[in-house]
Amino acid sequence: MRDNHEGMPEIVDAFEKDGQYFGVVEIARGDTSKQFQFGVSRDGYRALKKILQLRPFDSMPGLKHRYFFALSYGKIAGSSNYKTDVRVEQSRDGKKIEAHVPKDLLANLVWFSKIKDLDEAAHLTEVT
Repeated sequence: MRDNHEGMPEIVDAFEKDGQYFGVVEIARGDTSKQFQFGVSRDGYRALKKILQLRPFDSMPGLKHRYFFALSYGKIAGSSNYKTDVRVEQSRDGKKIEAHVPKDLLANLVWFSKIKDLDEAAHLTEVT
């Protein structure tokens, strides 16, 4: 695994609004970064919430955790879900954690990781 998050989509948030579920990722290309909202299934929402609660480091007040789709994934045998690696960073420390996600969420994260230009996601709602 890389020792930094360069090129990895950052998982920023997951929320429910009016019975629909959404995730938010931040994509950085060159000197520009943008956050995009995308729809997910209820299971995708739950998986994102679990990811955003990972705390692999000693908890010190005021230190923020960041979460990145680490670009590796595979099918879980005997399940409809997939496993993927999430890079969790706190300050200068980083650690890879395995997470289980449904196919729709994985497909979205893979798509975001392959974006070459931020204009490719212009059809999505940008979060400011």
